[in-house]
Amino acid sequence: MRPRKQGVRTSARDGFTLVELLVVIAIIGVLSTLSVVAFTSARAKAKEAAAKAEVKQMATAIQLLSADTGKWPNGCPVEAVSNPEVYLNAAQAGIQSAPTPSDQGNGCVWTADDITRWAGPYATSFGDPWGHNYYFDPDYVPYQNCASQTTGAQAPAVVSFGPNGVGPNAYDCDDIFYELR
Repeated sequence: MRPRKQGVRTSARDGFTLVELLVVIAIIGVLSTLSVVAFTSARAKAKEAAAKAEVKQMATAIQLLSADTGKWPNGCPVEAVSNPEVYLNAAQAGIQSAPTPSDQGNGCVWTADDITRWAGPYATSFGDPWGHNYYFDPDYVPYQNCASQTTGAQAPAVVSFGPNGVGPNAYDCDDIFYELR
């Protein structure tokens, strides 16, 4: 008969204790939580990057529209600070389809001659990553209701209302915009 070593279990109940199992489960839980948080953060950053790229594409579409027709969306004079603002997917914006000749107000007019020079569509996708349509504002003021940023100067811009979707004319800190100047 061999002598038994001290400190070594030899019973049929050898295995993990409840405390050891709870520690392993807790560690797995913490690692899972950290990975979910990192994934969520990466996804939010990816949506923001996509929106930044898309507002630049919308600005290019507006520049093509103005090169063909001499007008900005809604038939507004190029470089003029005027209203009305318009969602870029609207027919009268002139980005997706040829607008109809009409007076949009405040000096913004689509004429029959403008329509004959229209060579679009200039863009085909108008929704930002959060499901809101891009917006053209010829007198956009960045960071207007934003305590963490200084209010910017008025400029024509393509705007995404960001994750919270608050807009138009209720702009805030999460807006993503591209100035046309």
